[in-house]
Amino acid sequence: MVVMSMKIKLLRLIAAVQILLVLVCFGFQTRKVISGEPNAGVDRAPNIVMFFIDDLGYADLGCYGSTFHETPVIDQLARQSVRFNDFYSANPVCSPTRAALMTGKAPQRLGITQWLNQPNELHLPLEEVTIGEALSEAGYQTGYIGKWHLGDKDMHMPQFQGFDWVRCVNRGGSPGSYFYPYKRSGNKNKPNGIRFWDIPDLAEGKKGDYLNDAMTDQALSFIKENRDRPFFLCFAHYAVHTPIQAPDALVDKYKTKLKKSGEQPKDVIAERNGARTRSAQNNPTYAAMLENLDTNVGRVLQEIEDLELRENTVIVFTSDNGGLSTLASRRSTGGPTCCLPLRAGKGWTYEGGIRIPTMVSWPGHLKPAETSVPGITMDLYPTILDLAGVALKPKQHLDGVSLVPALQGNTGVELINRPLAWTYPHDHGSGHSPSNAIRMGKWKLIKLTDENTKSKDRFELYDLQADIGESTNLAIKHHDKTHQMAKRLSEWLESTQPKKSPKDRGN
Repeated sequence: MVVMSMKIKLLRLIAAVQILLVLVCFGFQTRKVISGEPNAGVDRAPNIVMFFIDDLGYADLGCYGSTFHETPVIDQLARQSVRFNDFYSANPVCSPTRAALMTGKAPQRLGITQWLNQPNELHLPLEEVTIGEALSEAGYQTGYIGKWHLGDKDMHMPQFQGFDWVRCVNRGGSPGSYFYPYKRSGNKNKPNGIRFWDIPDLAEGKKGDYLNDAMTDQALSFIKENRDRPFFLCFAHYAVHTPIQAPDALVDKYKTKLKKSGEQPKDVIAERNGARTRSAQNNPTYAAMLENLDTNVGRVLQEIEDLELRENTVIVFTSDNGGLSTLASRRSTGGPTCCLPLRAGKGWTYEGGIRIPTMVSWPGHLKPAETSVPGITMDLYPTILDLAGVALKPKQHLDGVSLVPALQGNTGVELINRPLAWTYPHDHGSGHSPSNAIRMGKWKLIKLTDENTKSKDRFELYDLQADIGESTNLAIKHHDKTHQMAKRLSEWLESTQPKKSPKDRGN
């Protein structure tokens, strides 16, 4: 299977070289986008920079309601963007969502329904045409920096999935440390002798250097090097995933802020299966991580501005799942952040685990606005192609649709009422037990699939318009709606042929 996959990749490479030779022989002409396309009237396709943040919760940013975390740069970006209020990750944990982003497919189609622990034989199938490959074939210089978490072998890294320039991609799901030399100490770092969590490409540095800063230096180099041609950069930050670490000065700032606020410790919120959810944003180190992340987003935006590229650069900002707010009862304070007013957090199919901050900005082309059109990770693939004026690949991005109409202010009934669904058939360190979910309009149905769950209710139905916190189960009261949505959920699961990945061996 691997040999066949590599043959497919080789054939694609040969085809791309042949096209390039033809262009060179006949004189390369930059395509002028036809009138009516999103970037009509420009002499070259737009640059695309996508910030893909790890574990960023819906309520973590000031523009989404946080009063403790300070994120002025991202808040300003939101004011310049079409900001989604109802955008979702494809899964409540990272690897499945990352697979969905790369392919435009529901992650279970790819056999990835759980985060990939290390070592692991699972990986993003090489025969998939990733968004990197699609844009590379369209003439883009493609770059990937940061967390990948879609395979830990050399042949499964981003450079074999359509990305020409790759930096700082380790073989695990988190960094060994956010501080130089960005390595995890001790024997736990070396299963089978492999250092899965060490961050490569950053050997030059000194004690105290911080990962977000060092990665941004690399990203700025990529942007400068490719300023004269269309580029696509996926900047996949490791932040704000554990380990929760930040520069001391920023941590001290938030400790002082918390002390001055006079806020008293709040009780944790009891969750299903005995889990506990943090009930307030009051973690100084997490807040400091976010502020540093915000500063580094600003550095990238400023570089684009300084190079006079901003009006021809699309900025996409999103997350891979909800914030880490809920943990199993052995840790009674919950996770490092709070997702209220949403219920639970990362690892759960409640809103806190899957509703995420997402925004798209393109000055002069997209009018800043807020939209309540629901979207999901798989939609970003066709949306980006559409914005770039590249032909869609509906046989590839099977489960995603272009949200360009929503970005242009057209909120049609089809988009508003489009069913979105999830499957997470695993236990998780957050306390989650296997469940599936579907949203249709204002209604959300969760089906508990673990026969050992302590809950007596196999179905939970919520009216998100009236009850965004999913506190009142209406499954019995609205029996017909429950039955209708359960049927649609079953049909979706069958049509996407979910495959269960190996049993989780961690949290």
